[in-house]
Amino acid sequence: MNLSFFIARRLYFNEHSDRHISKLAINIATVGVTIGLAVMIVSVCVLLGFKRELTDKIVGFGSHIQILNANVGSSPESFPIVTDSAFVDRVKGVAHVEHVQRFSHKMGIIKTDDDFKGILLKGIGEDYDTRFLGKHLLEGEMPDYRGEAHRNDVLVSRATADQMHLKAGDKVYAYFFEDNVRTRLFRVAGIYQTNMSQFDDNIIIADIRTVNKLNNWRADQSSGLEVFTDDFPNTINTYIDLISRVTRDATDADGNVYAAFTIQDLYAQIFDWLKLLDLNVWVVLGLMACVACFTMISGLLILILERSSTIGVLKAIGARNFLIRNIFIHYAFFIMGRGIVLGNVIGLGLAYVQWQFHLFTLDATKYYVDHVPIYIHPLLLLLLTVATVAVCLLSMIGPSYLISKISPVKAIRFD
Repeated sequence: MNLSFFIARRLYFNEHSDRHISKLAINIATVGVTIGLAVMIVSVCVLLGFKRELTDKIVGFGSHIQILNANVGSSPESFPIVTDSAFVDRVKGVAHVEHVQRFSHKMGIIKTDDDFKGILLKGIGEDYDTRFLGKHLLEGEMPDYRGEAHRNDVLVSRATADQMHLKAGDKVYAYFFEDNVRTRLFRVAGIYQTNMSQFDDNIIIADIRTVNKLNNWRADQSSGLEVFTDDFPNTINTYIDLISRVTRDATDADGNVYAAFTIQDLYAQIFDWLKLLDLNVWVVLGLMACVACFTMISGLLILILERSSTIGVLKAIGARNFLIRNIFIHYAFFIMGRGIVLGNVIGLGLAYVQWQFHLFTLDATKYYVDHVPIYIHPLLLLLLTVATVAVCLLSMIGPSYLISKISPVKAIRFD
């Protein structure tokens, strides 16, 4: 067994019995490391939860990559592209593409006897993956667009339903304006809620055939394709390049040019906001690391000063400063080890309780979620723990040089 480790272990386990000052120092250092690591773990879990929750919602409405008309602007209904089965198959053949689905847009308003509201009708077909919408379905049922019977069924958001006083099964008129006013009577098949105001405030899900007819488009046309990949967002830049090879300089049967955009391009403001959260968490991590290091350094200095007689004896029998410094650094590692264990237990415990029971709620209109989201990433939390140990140990190397200033003659005489 390493000599410095052996002596440090004996000193650590004896401190609790005969030295009240060092016992207090040990407890303070342990508490500092525990609180610092617990706060860091909770902060990281909350950040990952926010990013995961919001990204899932944005992707649920917009996929990972969208293929649109290169001339698309603020009104995608004005710029259709041909998305026939041949082109869809070409996109599906791109490496790492898992799913491709068509969609169409049409702007209009819905009106009841008491109110009216601007809407964006999003048309989907039988190829559309409805798992995301089904997960957020609050009332009613998902429309089935495989046949003719439900072509006029729509899915509205909770915000729209509340504003227009609608419930599942109600019928509502929608009006669309071009050269003349076109009217459609829709039945509210279901009500969804994602708490993403960018979507909930205006998007109504409808049959793509109905939307194409309102746009005077052919069956092989649509506003674009939504493409899902197998590793988002880690390699999205690589995948967009692969898809761009299919769309770059390609034109459809009508002469329209295809263009591919990532979801980060289309919703840059939200993803920029998420990046700002990264900065906030880095600040918290830095502050908590400073707290843990400060308490450990303070505890180490107290232990060195209180153990000056022991240091004097070790020097008197020939121990070098390097060996004695290692003893006290090992000593500090024992103290820190208990704090690390307690910090993980408390931090992960709080994160699990919040993940399971949603004790802390939020204003969904401001934060897009109605509770503090939690995501526990084992590997990242392990790296956080290792980094905390490394930073604390490195911070104690400097103070340990105080040992070289202690004279063995004075230390033994003082004792």
